[in-house]
Amino acid sequence: MLPQNPKQQSQWLRYFTDEQRGQWTHRLGNLILLNRTKNAYAQNYDFTEKKAKYFTGRHGVSTFALTSQVLQHQEWKPELLRKRQQRLLGLLADEWDV
Repeated sequence: MLPQNPKQQSQWLRYFTDEQRGQWTHRLGNLILLNRTKNAYAQNYDFTEKKAKYFTGRHGVSTFALTSQVLQHQEWKPELLRKRQQRLLGLLADEWDV
């Protein structure tokens, strides 16, 4: 969700410092499963617009449970990513028995 190259004046630049963007952009807590078309379609829009593009329109809602969980969030900020990262790592550790 947090794009690699946020637009100037975007909420991403207000919600995340440069350091936080570097920390979270490519981490599991920020990633969602999408097909290539959906990912390219939403580009680097702000969260609300990106969420609308991912979950509405002719391509419909994602069939991935972890992806559709994004719908329950109103904002995508560092604290949410930290909690999501911990939860997803816990799920993987349980599933892989590590």
